[in-house]
Amino acid sequence: MDLGKIRGLQRMTSPAGFFEICALDHQSDFTGLLAADPATVTYADVVAAKDELVRALSPSVSGWLLDARYGLQAVATGALPGASGLICAIEDEDYAIPEGPRRTRYRDGWSLRQIKLAGADAAKLLWFYRPDGDAATAAHQRGVVRGLATECEVLGLPLIVEPIWYPLPGEDPTAPQWKVARADGILASAFEADALGADLLKVEFPGYLGDKHERAVAVIACRELDAGVKAPWVILSAGVGYATFKAQVQIASMAGASGYIAGRSIWHDVISIHDPARRAAAKVKACSRLDELNAIVRVSGRPYTAAQSLLDVIEAMPDGWYRTFQVPAGDGAPPSDRPQPGGRAAAHGARAG
Repeated sequence: MDLGKIRGLQRMTSPAGFFEICALDHQSDFTGLLAADPATVTYADVVAAKDELVRALSPSVSGWLLDARYGLQAVATGALPGASGLICAIEDEDYAIPEGPRRTRYRDGWSLRQIKLAGADAAKLLWFYRPDGDAATAAHQRGVVRGLATECEVLGLPLIVEPIWYPLPGEDPTAPQWKVARADGILASAFEADALGADLLKVEFPGYLGDKHERAVAVIACRELDAGVKAPWVILSAGVGYATFKAQVQIASMAGASGYIAGRSIWHDVISIHDPARRAAAKVKACSRLDELNAIVRVSGRPYTAAQSLLDVIEAMPDGWYRTFQVPAGDGAPPSDRPQPGGRAAAHGARAG
């Protein structure tokens, strides 16, 4: 039984069993909010702004998604409460979409082991994936998730995968046929990430809310998503307006989502306002948005627990279980041969409902 993963997933969820997480791993797009000329923004400015947000919004979330460059300082300053879950990104990416196939770019000098040593409860991968595009790139991207999942098993570190469907050269993202393909692709990517070993899926909303027909199609897509994965899943905000994201969370929760990981839709107003009085009011508003989302997921969503029944635990952890628990490779057993009582499903826990 993977105690590290069980503990990590427990720390990320609220007492009610939901992932109520604020994302603050943004970099270039975050810097652009701090000043009209991003070139004038210093390293200390970004660290301070993120520290301020973590302090202000922590009472309303179960955890935070932070980056290594500007965000993990909030652990050392005490801005991040000890009771809050901590997720750290492994990649060095942004949401700008260059032309052509896209392969994962890792942060230089940063690793899953360092994420674990820094005290994080989980690692997150922003995963650009188009299986219908360049075959070599698609195979490479599948290998990325497979490799990270294997290493996370060794470390007892939950892996959160965030599949992103992006336009290939010659595609028009505004075309109706592309929008349909994107919704289908979001589902296919989530299924793939789930099969490759993700412990939690951070998913784009698989549809649109422009009219009643689009809403109905999105409801069906969310249900298909829930039925097609074993791991718990949450909705990401993708920077859409708060009202739109709120509606997406409602639909996803009713389909079986276990929460959200939201960023710019929540705190954009705080960072883009520089007048102290208005900024303070924006913080209060951001907290109220989070509280509102929390109420939605707790009423409509599917709670998740990483805990196992006592009987299952005793069976999976018999007397002396610790002697073979996560035996280092240097002690005689390669990672693939390490005893794993209970298997991967034991780390995934259960989604009620």
